[in-house]
Amino acid sequence: MIELSSLAIILATTSIILIGLTRGLIIILPDLFLKPPARYRVRINNVMKKVEVEPRKNVQMDFGWKHGSVRRQMILAAAKPCEYGNGPTSNNQISIGVSDKLQREQFINSLVPQLRSSPRTLYGFFHPYCNAGGGGEKVLWKAVQSTLARNHGNVALIYTGDTDATPQEILHSVSKRFDYELDKDRIVFIYLKKRRFVDSKMWPHFTLLGQALGSALLTAEALYKCPPDVWCDTMGYPFGYGVVHYLTNIPIITYTHYPVISTDMLNKLKLSQGSKLIKTVKYCYWSLFMMCYRYVGSFVTTAVTNSTWTNNHIKKIWSTKTPRIIYPPCSTEKLVLKHDNWERKNQVVVIAQFRPEKRHELIIGSFAQFIATLNNKFDAPVLILIGSTRSQEDRDYVRQLSSWAHDELSIPKELLKFHTDCPYEQIKKYLSESTYGINAMWNEHFGIAVVEYVASGLIPLVHASAGPLLDIVVPWDVEHRCQVKHNTTETRTGFFFKDQSDPDYDELLDAKKYPTLSELFVTVINLTAKEKKDISKRGRECVLHKFSDFKFHQDWSLVLEQLESRSSVISNKKRK
Repeated sequence: MIELSSLAIILATTSIILIGLTRGLIIILPDLFLKPPARYRVRINNVMKKVEVEPRKNVQMDFGWKHGSVRRQMILAAAKPCEYGNGPTSNNQISIGVSDKLQREQFINSLVPQLRSSPRTLYGFFHPYCNAGGGGEKVLWKAVQSTLARNHGNVALIYTGDTDATPQEILHSVSKRFDYELDKDRIVFIYLKKRRFVDSKMWPHFTLLGQALGSALLTAEALYKCPPDVWCDTMGYPFGYGVVHYLTNIPIITYTHYPVISTDMLNKLKLSQGSKLIKTVKYCYWSLFMMCYRYVGSFVTTAVTNSTWTNNHIKKIWSTKTPRIIYPPCSTEKLVLKHDNWERKNQVVVIAQFRPEKRHELIIGSFAQFIATLNNKFDAPVLILIGSTRSQEDRDYVRQLSSWAHDELSIPKELLKFHTDCPYEQIKKYLSESTYGINAMWNEHFGIAVVEYVASGLIPLVHASAGPLLDIVVPWDVEHRCQVKHNTTETRTGFFFKDQSDPDYDELLDAKKYPTLSELFVTVINLTAKEKKDISKRGRECVLHKFSDFKFHQDWSLVLEQLESRSSVISNKKRK
């Protein structure tokens, strides 16, 4: 009995000590992570003295595991922060910027926070695929532009795994694709080596868990290479938030495009067919994952979502948070034509990255069915598929689609065209001269392309789900300039369809309520010129009001303003 009591006392004492050590470690970790090594300024000064005669000579310095905290201080003190990225080779050594070599004393003095002429704030944008060229990347770069415009002391750190592109190439692509001009001197690229760990191909089994662990690892790498003052996750890697919190204890802003896991997925699994044992195991696995997803939300300072659909899900999952909706920047003010006499070509455009989930096969197959109903094939509109390709796999996918459409479905090449990686000006040209725009993705969380269609005066033909249904192609009252509840011929801004291949297709309800895409083609080609013009006018008014770049800029700036006003962390960081 005495031995058991002694054992209990030992276990209790050990537990208390471990808890105390853990709490102590959590308290001191941020300082260990952010504080540069002793005499680092002396080392930098000595190296700079040696190259004063040859300021163009590249000198790299190695500060071991502390190099991230040193890089951070050098960015805060630099004349041109952009000179302190680690380059596509993801080198841990730090090169001293040419601009600072020419002003050695001023730079060395600025390494002391109290001697800086003006404080800076480092906003770390975690977006491992920043060069993908899609809607998510448009959000990233507009957020970067707005953050830099808000305060001259703001600097954007871009954490990316795009090691196949230089900073200059990435920024040129941003300008070409999105028509955004950025202050390049205040953008620092931090290249990451471990992006493969968030790629689904890396985890053929237990993909959700694997990517969650991979994102935590990638987040740790980003913080190790250069910790920021504010963490901005614009791509959706929530399982890194705990890493950010415990290693740096800085504010976390999230922009969620869609939840990693949702109640829809769990409900869909319940209704699916298959082995009861496998379904039960998978349901338990997903439920446990959902619990973890709820937990990581507790580290978020400000939660932002891109649509009503996503917002509704995040509210349920992160019930302690009050997420706000900031619609993605869609450049509607650049797309609306001042004088549109509806002299448009009989053609349909599809703007979507060439990936299977965008359902190009459904569009092409429906188009082929529609053509088969016509007496003269060439009465059909021309279908133009436009999209970016991220990899050789995407390019192979385009070739497969083209071969299937022309060789197997016998769609004339004059009626179906593919355009990959188009410049932004070319896309605008197609939008200005086409009549219809299609989006076929199931549960598209938002749908920037749909907004671009409507802003350009096109009539949208979209899948009846998520963003296009709830936020974009909504009933609009022209007289009162507001969104209304009921969709009538006087308020319609577009058309919806569903398909039997939809995961949630209800043969009784959906078949009565929505046509298929092939049936919808027949409907829209019979619209009168006046009907087309009225639908177009209502749609453009709606999207100009809700989805302009300026509206995003206002809303994002408000998020930063509120964060700054209630967070002492930012002001404290500025003094470090």
